[in-house]
Amino acid sequence: MTSDKVKVVGGTKNFWIWSEDDGFDLTHPPKPTSSPVYPRIPLATSKGRITIDPTKTALVVVDMQNYFLFPLLGRPSSSVGLRVVDELLKHAIPAKQDIDEMPPSVVRGFEFGLDNSFDGGKAKNLGALGEDMGQLKLDNGAVIEAGRVMIRDEWNTAFYPRLAETAKPQDLWVYKNRLSGFWRDTGIEEAFVSRGVRTLLFAGENTDQCVRGSM
Repeated sequence: MTSDKVKVVGGTKNFWIWSEDDGFDLTHPPKPTSSPVYPRIPLATSKGRITIDPTKTALVVVDMQNYFLFPLLGRPSSSVGLRVVDELLKHAIPAKQDIDEMPPSVVRGFEFGLDNSFDGGKAKNLGALGEDMGQLKLDNGAVIEAGRVMIRDEWNTAFYPRLAETAKPQDLWVYKNRLSGFWRDTGIEEAFVSRGVRTLLFAGENTDQCVRGSM
């Protein structure tokens, strides 16, 4: 099944179908010559058209944690990360919920002490991996412990509240050990295989690091 207008990309067991008219078909039919897979959703991207099977697709959200997003840690209210939160809540997550899909949350657990996206444009040292960040006073007056830098189950590594509120019981949370959410026994690959997931849609903070590393 190849011509100038239709091509098969990949091997016999894992392939995409590309056509000049429709772009990439990521629905993973049994064979390139099989009938179209349903349900199917066409999407227009900045690079061209794709078609996905929502029952085989997961939304992967990376690094959307208090450490990278919360204004109390110096993030400006107009930061790119918070705009990503807005876009996820406005578009991606509602679309996911409409088709009852699973958005795994890949939570960062890796040292990144300096960040140059804070108010004033200067790098701010929030401490090395495991260092106690001390107390923070919330807008409502409550005082909390920010916890140790980039350590699991601390406030600074918690999922950003506006996103955490949208999480569903069936959503998968993965704590990663390095930049990539797929590195060293995180269980994410096994979870995808067991659920029949074949296509991943990535979103998140630190696109040049952990998002790219996970891809």
